[in-house]
Amino acid sequence: MAGRFEDDLQCPNCLEIFKDPVMLPCSHSFCRACVQQWWKEKGDRTCSVCRTEFRSIDVPLNLALRNVCETFSQASVESGDICSLHEEKLKLFCVDHQELVCVVCMVAELHAGHKFRPLDEVVKDHQEKIQKGLNDTTKRLKDYNEIRDNCNEQVMYIKVQKEQVESKIRRDFEELHRFLQSEKEARLSAVREEERKKSRMLKEKIVALSRDMAVLSDVIRNAEEHLTSDPVSFMKNFQTTMTRIQKLPNRTERLPRGALLDAAKHVGNLKFSVWERMKEMISYSPVILDPNTAGPELSLSEDLTSVSCQEEAQRPKNPERFEWEEVFGSALASGAHMWEVEVGDNRSWGLGVAWGDPYLPHNMKTWNIAFIDDKYHMMSNLVDYWNPPVKLKRIQVHVDMNERSISFSESLTNTELGKGCTSKLPLLSDNMKMFPYFRTADEIPLQIIPLACRPTTQSR
Repeated sequence: MAGRFEDDLQCPNCLEIFKDPVMLPCSHSFCRACVQQWWKEKGDRTCSVCRTEFRSIDVPLNLALRNVCETFSQASVESGDICSLHEEKLKLFCVDHQELVCVVCMVAELHAGHKFRPLDEVVKDHQEKIQKGLNDTTKRLKDYNEIRDNCNEQVMYIKVQKEQVESKIRRDFEELHRFLQSEKEARLSAVREEERKKSRMLKEKIVALSRDMAVLSDVIRNAEEHLTSDPVSFMKNFQTTMTRIQKLPNRTERLPRGALLDAAKHVGNLKFSVWERMKEMISYSPVILDPNTAGPELSLSEDLTSVSCQEEAQRPKNPERFEWEEVFGSALASGAHMWEVEVGDNRSWGLGVAWGDPYLPHNMKTWNIAFIDDKYHMMSNLVDYWNPPVKLKRIQVHVDMNERSISFSESLTNTELGKGCTSKLPLLSDNMKMFPYFRTADEIPLQIIPLACRPTTQSR
């Protein structure tokens, strides 16, 4: 019966309990919204059940039906608070069965010896748990939003990086192309000049030989004619003929030496000699600064060999990046490493090494020399002051990962400044890396000194 009664309270269109029910002249009832939707779709005013057409624009609200629907809805909600076994209100919570029970259930055999708690207390505890979970979920959503926004920033920044890197690569290769083109033209010009000089020399030699050959031919012809002349003529002209023969140059002509092009000079070890010449235009930096670790206020040179403190730049918050005026160099491998840094008149700087997890830069340990507030600090102790024997202008850092040592010196004066304790330096691993460390809060740059390039040969 209850099911049939509930069916009578359902709108024929939406099959839900009537909301603002209206009764049409044909006695069929619908939700007001359903009637209006039906009329809008059909373009006329008919009943969706019997198709009776009406002229009236407005239809009256069925107040009696609405009251019955509201009472039924309230009763349906309240019925959920009633124990299905004892028809008593659910006021307790069985801790053992984790279910709502009434006061009769508490003394029933099914729940004998069970622990019960008031419903209000359980609801409060569960609300706190849900609120805690909601807070954690909200925080996670906030973190996800921040990560997503930062990923979007990194996508845009990667495009900027790509343009900067491509521009640098193009300029460097254009410079190399210009050098190679100039070198090629110079060497081709040298070949052409040697060809011109030696060809001219040989042509001049040919002209001279031709001239001498003409004289010799004339003398030979006269001598042959003299030999065949009659005895009287022969004797009369003998002295003249002998004189001409004796006046001829008494030398033997030979082929000119070194007349051919010196091909070995022009093409021998050509690529090596060009490479050797390139050392005048290129340099090698023992340390390259990593722009992905640079703090937002640091400005790096285009070739990543100097750093200064400038206006804050827009950089994404990737895990490797410092928040302050610090930057790493390229990671150090095993073996010995040495680099020099020109500090000049920079008034706030720090130089040395750092080690630890590169994705947690602020948790890494450092060992450095620093100059802060017109005072020097040595190693990792930034509390005690240190007075170096000379004013520091150029610092040399030497790290030997095999001996696990680090030392500092002043290059310009060749003054030793100190050596680090070997026990504090780490053993490198996948999760433990060491980096050259730089810090500056001054606009005067710290400049890494390049090394001279010297092409060498080695016999096998």
